[in-house]
Amino acid sequence: MQAQKLIKSSIKGQVSDEQREGLPFATIRLLPVNKTVATDQQGNYQFLDLSPGSYTIQISVVGFKKMEQKVVLKESEARSLNFSLKGSQNELKDVAINGKTKAAKIKESGYAVNVIETKQYANTNSDINQVLSRSTGVKIREQGGLGSDYSFSINGLSGNHVKFFIDGIPLESYGSGMSFNNIPINIAERIEVYKGVVPPYLGSDALGGAVNIVTNRDRGKSLDVSYSYGSFNTHRTAVSGSYTYPKSGIKVNVNSYYNYSDNSYKMRSYPKANVYLQVPSKDKSGFDTLSSAKRFHNDYQSYMGQVELGVADKKWADIAVFGLTYNNVKNERQTGATQEKIYGNVDANSHSIVPSFRYRKNRILVDGLSATVFANMSISKEVRTDTSSFFSYRWDGKPDELPNPKYPNRGEMGNKSILHYNNNNALVQLNLNYQLSEQHLFNLNYNLNSATREGYDEIDPYNQTYNKTNRVNKTVLGLNYQQNFFNNKLTNSFFGKYFGFSGRPDANKPAETAAYYGYGLASTYKITEELGIKASYEHAYRLPGMVELFGNGLDVIGNSELKPENSDNFNLGLFFGKTIGKHRFSADGSVFYRNAKDYIISRPYTNSQGAYSESANEGGIKIKGADFELKYTYGDLLSALVNMSYYDAVDRERYVKGTNREKITYGSRTPNEPWLYGNTDVSVGKSNVFGKKGNRLQFNWYMQFVNDYSLSWSKLGDAKTKDYIPAQWVQNIALTYSLKNGRYNITGEARNLTDQIAYDVFKQQKPGRAFFLKLRYNINSF
Repeated sequence: MQAQKLIKSSIKGQVSDEQREGLPFATIRLLPVNKTVATDQQGNYQFLDLSPGSYTIQISVVGFKKMEQKVVLKESEARSLNFSLKGSQNELKDVAINGKTKAAKIKESGYAVNVIETKQYANTNSDINQVLSRSTGVKIREQGGLGSDYSFSINGLSGNHVKFFIDGIPLESYGSGMSFNNIPINIAERIEVYKGVVPPYLGSDALGGAVNIVTNRDRGKSLDVSYSYGSFNTHRTAVSGSYTYPKSGIKVNVNSYYNYSDNSYKMRSYPKANVYLQVPSKDKSGFDTLSSAKRFHNDYQSYMGQVELGVADKKWADIAVFGLTYNNVKNERQTGATQEKIYGNVDANSHSIVPSFRYRKNRILVDGLSATVFANMSISKEVRTDTSSFFSYRWDGKPDELPNPKYPNRGEMGNKSILHYNNNNALVQLNLNYQLSEQHLFNLNYNLNSATREGYDEIDPYNQTYNKTNRVNKTVLGLNYQQNFFNNKLTNSFFGKYFGFSGRPDANKPAETAAYYGYGLASTYKITEELGIKASYEHAYRLPGMVELFGNGLDVIGNSELKPENSDNFNLGLFFGKTIGKHRFSADGSVFYRNAKDYIISRPYTNSQGAYSESANEGGIKIKGADFELKYTYGDLLSALVNMSYYDAVDRERYVKGTNREKITYGSRTPNEPWLYGNTDVSVGKSNVFGKKGNRLQFNWYMQFVNDYSLSWSKLGDAKTKDYIPAQWVQNIALTYSLKNGRYNITGEARNLTDQIAYDVFKQQKPGRAFFLKLRYNINSF
């Protein structure tokens, strides 16, 4: 009996909106003890160690009506109280939820960051990449259709200079099958794009920024199922769900997707871009030019299944779950690094098994201290096959030349090979937060990532070129201190980062180790409730990756001499938001400057055996630019957005090292990088159409613009060369009909409506006009 009396009472629950969506960062005050907590990302809160008695709970969050409720606690009682808040202006409810809760808190943190609420895209056929491509300062360039390799750029820094995360976990730790062009938008709840300066809680090295996908896991009770079919025999389906048993606290999360496409779109000759599809003439005396030809060896298939099982809302853990993820990718390769080299029998297959564990506790030992722990092990296998006796192909699907008996072992990319790679990646991540007071917050993040790769050639198992164990270990430690003053008008964050690196090209060579130190700050000041200014700076490092150092065995050659790259990144921005009745105006604008050294670029080259790319350090690249976004909404009827991004990235190293001879590339823009691009996105919708309540008809028009640019250094390429890409305007439309308040949805979508010839990385042609139909079922409580 004495032991039972020592057990304190408690109150916990969830704060949600009228659609039962959890509201993050709601302020909950408990009187008369004057304790204050904020809800987490799912809207959950808790008060522990309470004495029996009468209390008053006060709840407030921007955009919603305040709520107050009295409660009487008995001795040793664990009380569960959930609250549903009403919007302060019902017609602006969506704006209040999306623009004034978690998204607003992130944007006001001082970092140069875009926050994309994905709810408006959930019914489209888009994947994560296609939604991100609409964001300010972001440019995504793909080498082809569904599942193709892509280059991701933020403010002019692209490729591996940008890091990717899912719920704060590095994407690379989930194996090769998890990439943003595979993941359907339904799985994401929010996307955060950090430009240039990356907060320490994302424990990784990044030179140009980071993208963090926040998923909709841990909702409690939810189910989202979708299927789409479209051009080029494209199928995409996704299932995600979450359920927590109320009494036991047992939690189950499920995420899965399946993608398939023939990717059999038309390739076309385009004289304006100096692109010609040439095939040998019938009399073998020369070449004929085809006006168009279908891709013929370009199938792509990927699927992923993820299950998490554990408990929630326990005294010792808010969340404690074990997970298992499996992903698989089958990819036929149509081209090398450029579309001038055509393959007919090269393919790559891979699969990964990823066990994991994650744990979260909001109060450990003392008030204000919370912890998140994550660990996983990715076990991946890849097979890359090149066994054709034909050396190369043409766009008519026929071999360019017959097998040569003098070279019986030659394939399309070199010697015939069946390359096997075993890739293992181990990750341990610890994140500690300590809220000393409302004005002072500390964050510590520790991230250990160890990757190994072993390879061998099945056809030539004694070839020591591939029979090696490559190893890369990275340790990142970040410490952040955040302070808030003047009733949260001024927010400052100061941080430091430690980067530990070791790499070993094979077991017979010693490991090389190094350590680097980064640092930075981010500040924001709200001049008025509508207007604010923010600035950020980071001395950032990015360590070379496995493929850059050791190649991929297919179309990337390794360079083990690469040095880590570093950059001083500066951002200065303004943000504005104003609501007048049903009208909502917002604007964001920023200028930025990057001074990168030992900058790593990927450069293509072609020889008699194929088309490849290789990474190399450049001496110094300086980037300056600006971007802006304007948005207007009128209730839930109209939403219109326009953004534009410009940057000037040039070679600022004037002389060849060790000489007084001026470099030919001095003053030139960096190669293969668009420098001016923008988007418009207009959506018009009407609820309760056709005389039925709870339904909605929504139309969306979206256009992308990319200015002309050069594939080589700008001084070396112009419109008369093959190294030149003309300006591009690509338009897309979609029409969605929803019933039962969004439970049932059907969407028709047309991409590249005007059938423009558009190019991307190394002048690879993108798909032309395409049509898709998507069906989606979504329920957030049952």
